[in-house]
Amino acid sequence: MASTSRASRSQNASQSQANNTQAIVQKDDKVRGILNYILDHSAEKIPIKEKDMIPVAGDKKELLLRLPLVTELLADRFGIILKPLEAASKSYICISEAPMASIHELTPSQRPQYTLLYLILMYIFMRGNRTEDKKLYGMLEMLTIMVDEEHGYFGSNIRKLIEETFVRQQYLKRERSQLSAYDDFKTYFVWGARAKAEFTHEQIVGFASKLLNKDPKDFEQYLSVAQEDES
Repeated sequence: MASTSRASRSQNASQSQANNTQAIVQKDDKVRGILNYILDHSAEKIPIKEKDMIPVAGDKKELLLRLPLVTELLADRFGIILKPLEAASKSYICISEAPMASIHELTPSQRPQYTLLYLILMYIFMRGNRTEDKKLYGMLEMLTIMVDEEHGYFGSNIRKLIEETFVRQQYLKRERSQLSAYDDFKTYFVWGARAKAEFTHEQIVGFASKLLNKDPKDFEQYLSVAQEDES
């Protein structure tokens, strides 16, 4: 009888060990699945929603359990920072740990888009970190960039690039405000979460000084205001 009891306990222990091993394998597979999902979607620069990663992990609890390890692996192996957006959005963006040092690092097809982005971020910065959409488009028109017309360098669909692509990628954020109940709503642009993470105001000043052929010291007042807003 005792022998049968010991055999039963041994069998249960073996089964328990097998279950534990299986659980570890499942966890590794889920971590790998989440990691691959993020890497597959990071190139688009569109926020990755928590709800879209849940099926990969199984459920929300399993996802949240593994995200710290996934975040660590992204940083250690790929140099990618997984940055959460506002808590209410339950979304994340991927930021490179090694920011772009020069626009010349980009491919020829990428440069027009980033040049336009730099122009917009520079203008917003110099307007006190917030500007009305009409004023932004007016500035671009002064540079012969018509948002509803095809441009020789920036291509077509410029308005869509600004209002949809840059906004979805979190480079820009659109805000609507109304001075009073009798006024029309106005739309403003500010730097988005990705722009704040990928670019510094010093970089924008460097770009502006080259574009406008001015000494970077001429922009010190703008930097001071920006630093006060961040503190």
